[in-house]
Amino acid sequence: MKRFAAAVLLLWRLIVGVVHAGLHISWRTLHRPRAFAPGFAEYRFAPMGSGATTVLACLISLTPGTTAVDVDAAGGCIRLHLLDGDAGDNALREIRAHFEDPLRVLFNKEEAA
Repeated sequence: MKRFAAAVLLLWRLIVGVVHAGLHISWRTLHRPRAFAPGFAEYRFAPMGSGATTVLACLISLTPGTTAVDVDAAGGCIRLHLLDGDAGDNALREIRAHFEDPLRVLFNKEEAA
């Protein structure tokens, strides 16, 4: 995957993720406001460099319902606050599936040193 294609794919996945999460959070807020169970989760990943890790934390925080609280780039861990802690496993799977690979392609050459 080339860097431009990775950037376009990442942007598309972010837009879709923001819209999907926004609709989900809005629906739950309007129809079942007491159904939220906020919580924390540890998101672990293979170290990818400080720039890519920072962008990953920003993408996570831009998605409604998730916020990156603490970032450990060297240890490959981001501590997340989830508005819906019950859906934590699903949120972690979506982050891994949608954001990690394009970020690795984008930042590979810049952070290889």
